[in-house]
Amino acid sequence: CTTCGTSNTPLWRRDAEGKTICNACGLYQKNRRAPRPVPSTAPSATPNGISNAGQETEVTAMECFNCQTRTTPLWRRDGEGRVACNACGLYYKLHNAHRPVNMKKPTIKRRKRVPAAPPAQVR
Repeated sequence: CTTCGTSNTPLWRRDAEGKTICNACGLYQKNRRAPRPVPSTAPSATPNGISNAGQETEVTAMECFNCQTRTTPLWRRDGEGRVACNACGLYYKLHNAHRPVNMKKPTIKRRKRVPAAPPAQVR
């Protein structure tokens, strides 16, 4: 990939200039109309030509930029592309404003779904 340098992807794509890019970079560019930022964990060549693929890199857990939670049933993004938990993402989508931190609950409440009614028989 000419953007991130990967050599393994389920689908190769082309950017607007005709350069070969990986599936992840292609989807990012299609959705955000901007080139994908190069991840810091991607192997890159140093000035002496040696790859840093064998070096350890720090892995951080996902965290909501708004309420700093690390557990959510679904991760979303706000209008600026920052990672948000499900609650903050839905609040932003509905109100176009960030969710107040005092609305944060210590537990995630599950819905109590009612089973669907059986289909009606036609006479």
